[in-house]
Amino acid sequence: MSDLKHEVIAERWAALIKERMDSGMTIKEWCRERNVKEPQYYYWLKTLRRDEADAAEQDPGAAPFVELPAICQGQAAASGRPAAVIRKGGVSIEITESASPGFIAKILEAAAHAW
Repeated sequence: MSDLKHEVIAERWAALIKERMDSGMTIKEWCRERNVKEPQYYYWLKTLRRDEADAAEQDPGAAPFVELPAICQGQAAASGRPAAVIRKGGVSIEITESASPGFIAKILEAAAHAW
């Protein structure tokens, strides 16, 4: 795929992914409602994250982390204390017992790209 074509499609998918995150819907619900195949959504999510990580590596002044949306709002506050804390440099990731395995996998994947 040419760089220009990739950029255009990536911008479209970035907007779609932001729309899904802002909607509060699960990926499965959002994809079903918009007739988007889940593997396609996940492909572009991974591609966009990789593009951001590559851009951050090329810019030494860029922040060495990936910001994630608050997928499980309220859960951390409900339990009071994290079940696990991952620290690297000045970054801490706190995970509560109520976090789903899928959410933990996404956190670890993002951290792997960031570090």
